[in-house]
Amino acid sequence: MKKKYYLLISIIVLLLIAGILLVTNDRLKDKIYLNYYTSIKTGESIGEQIHVVDNKKDVSMWNTDLQNTIEKKIAKEVKKATFDAPFIIYNPYGTNTCAVNVYYTTKEATSMEYTISVDEEGIPDFTRTAYNGEESGTTKTHEYQIIGLIPNEVNTVTMRSKNSEGEVVDEYTFTLTMKGLVTDSQSKLEITEGDSTQEISEGLYAVLGHDKAYNANVYIYDNDGIIRSELPLRDYRSDRILFINDTMVYSYDFNKLVFVNRLGKIVRKINLGNYELHHDFEYDEINNTILLLANELGTDTIEDVIIRVDLEDGAVTKLVDMKDLMPEAKAMAIEPEEGNTYGGDELDWIHLNTLDIVNGKDLILSSREYSTIIRLNNVYEQPEIEYFISDETVWNGTAYEDYMLDKVGDFVSQAGQHTVTYLEDPSLPDNQYYLYMFNNNYKGARTRPDFDWSAYVGAGTYSKGDNSYLYQYLVDEDNGTYELVKKVALPYSSIVSSTQYYKENLVTSSGMSHCFNEYDSEGKLIREYKYSAEKYAYRVLKYSFESFWFE
Repeated sequence: MKKKYYLLISIIVLLLIAGILLVTNDRLKDKIYLNYYTSIKTGESIGEQIHVVDNKKDVSMWNTDLQNTIEKKIAKEVKKATFDAPFIIYNPYGTNTCAVNVYYTTKEATSMEYTISVDEEGIPDFTRTAYNGEESGTTKTHEYQIIGLIPNEVNTVTMRSKNSEGEVVDEYTFTLTMKGLVTDSQSKLEITEGDSTQEISEGLYAVLGHDKAYNANVYIYDNDGIIRSELPLRDYRSDRILFINDTMVYSYDFNKLVFVNRLGKIVRKINLGNYELHHDFEYDEINNTILLLANELGTDTIEDVIIRVDLEDGAVTKLVDMKDLMPEAKAMAIEPEEGNTYGGDELDWIHLNTLDIVNGKDLILSSREYSTIIRLNNVYEQPEIEYFISDETVWNGTAYEDYMLDKVGDFVSQAGQHTVTYLEDPSLPDNQYYLYMFNNNYKGARTRPDFDWSAYVGAGTYSKGDNSYLYQYLVDEDNGTYELVKKVALPYSSIVSSTQYYKENLVTSSGMSHCFNEYDSEGKLIREYKYSAEKYAYRVLKYSFESFWFE
């Protein structure tokens, strides 16, 4: 009798302890809540074979506990999946509108190639070999995100299993009726062919900041101008995509970065705290750090700070404050009566819009407000200005005139430039290298209303201009010079734009002209893509997505 009594008491005590832990441990409660209200069901409206996540309480996709719960639910479902009966689930993690995940096992190690086709004139088939994470390219355990589904169409997906010799050993087909995109964006762009006979490069175009900075998703188009992916964001655009340690990294909010694996699962988020993103960020592989252009909240200036995120521990620190390096330049700025570009009253005195990392210790910066390229050295230890590149009229008679490199040749220096990029060439002598950029050729600076733009012959205004340009400079630090060695005329864009050497070609974006283009190495147009927009897209960059989505 006593044993039963003691056993009953013990059970009651254990239940009380468990109850106390449950009540006091919010994280545990959240996990139990998510597990109960999250399930996987057949998505009958999109396809009989297709599963979907049933998120009954509409928990935010950015919740990492939800992401982990979904992963565990999928793991239970895929145990018996084979190539002939795969487990297929539509966009389970909410990070890719135009994708399904496919899971199965095979007895022999194989690879998987897929083709997406729709019965719609003008939309070619989309064929890729899915990346499985193995060096050999083959595996027995298959987990893929198939991207490229066409919105508002019935998509037929044909999967081909291939052996190590590349021979097709099996084939499986399923259909999926896609709904629309999260936002109302174009599924197909207008294309104009250029005069170049060069082949268009393999890859996908990422349209960044379409129409507005806030809540502007990433739209990814193929070479035929067909949308193949939409990456939903929350409150802020992403200015580029990074690929770090098997994850795709981009910003999704004013002060947040997200790390997504090849299956679309959010595996990490970093909060930037008292800093908000603008214009650019880059990965410094040498120091395993992300450097970002940022606004420091609570100050009376914007777009003049550089921060670092240490990827070991996620620590966020201020690396450079341009007000400390260039106080006289900040003092020269006049606060516009109409406020800054964004309608606020913070002083946008330098307007940094690009950063590029050199040798893990120095930076190339672009100041739109001063139409100046700035090199900073020793940024992790003792940041110091190395040089400026601009027309001499910008800095003559100021405390900074000795930093200017001398111009070699007769040309108009860059004005309002974007995406200034460092380019090494092993054939050049030491301390020589190239810088290339989108020269907007725009004469505008709100905080310098009295500046004399007469040296910038042919420069345009905010709404009107003849051309912008690809500019490529040869920089000789030993002689303190810069020289224009390449110039390509581009559609005019006063304020938003990008240039990118990609494989053998040049990819450019002229946001104010609502187009992005690809040129050959000689600057001849291969193809132009026109999109509709109320305003513009901020940048367009091309990525292969190899070793992520594709082999």
